[in-house]
Amino acid sequence: MDAVPSIYWDDDEGFTDGEKFFDLLSAQDAEVEIDTYLASENQFPVDLDDYDAYLVTGSPASVHDDFDWIERLAQLIVEVDKRQKRVVASCFGHQLVAKTFGGRVEHNEGGWAIGNYRLRITREFSWMAPSAETTDLFHFNQERVTRLPPGAQSFAHAEDYPDFAYTLGDNILCFQGHPEQPLRAMNNFLDSMIDRLDDAQIERARRRIHDGQPDADVWGQWMMRFILA
Repeated sequence: MDAVPSIYWDDDEGFTDGEKFFDLLSAQDAEVEIDTYLASENQFPVDLDDYDAYLVTGSPASVHDDFDWIERLAQLIVEVDKRQKRVVASCFGHQLVAKTFGGRVEHNEGGWAIGNYRLRITREFSWMAPSAETTDLFHFNQERVTRLPPGAQSFAHAEDYPDFAYTLGDNILCFQGHPEQPLRAMNNFLDSMIDRLDDAQIERARRRIHDGQPDADVWGQWMMRFILA
């Protein structure tokens, strides 16, 4: 499995998203092997057939940024999809998949979405075990998918966010949230935003971060079952 790239990892004591996703997924299958490539540093696998599945993580970049590595990553997603390999994409990755296949990504109307958000599950798939009508998950984003790519199936929504998660074909799973991020990371990320948010935004985000417990383990199980399906 391949994990790329990391979100704000310099602000979380040097822990990368690749390491965090490894911890999340290896708890479901101790034999899982994950190689990490930092796409933002132009690290990519040489042979796409070396991996059974690809995991595209978050990033502090926007999918609309004019960086060569974003275009290259989008092309990688197209190529692995042609090979019918499994793709799991979170946050930036979820948005990049949508944009790459004809969807639309825009700024959140309400600004930054930071904290633990309740998600309502609107469609169930065979890999969604254990079954759940709602789950909680950490968010940290200022952009979102506002139009799904053709053929995508939405299966979860949060408040003011109708297409929080979707599948595309039988091999692509995308979602906006962060099951890989621990509470420590969310607090560290918010601390790094102090000079970019006003006091009321900081207070609201801090309150939402500590509002309940995210269901990271449930999403970890879903991801692993999807990858192995």
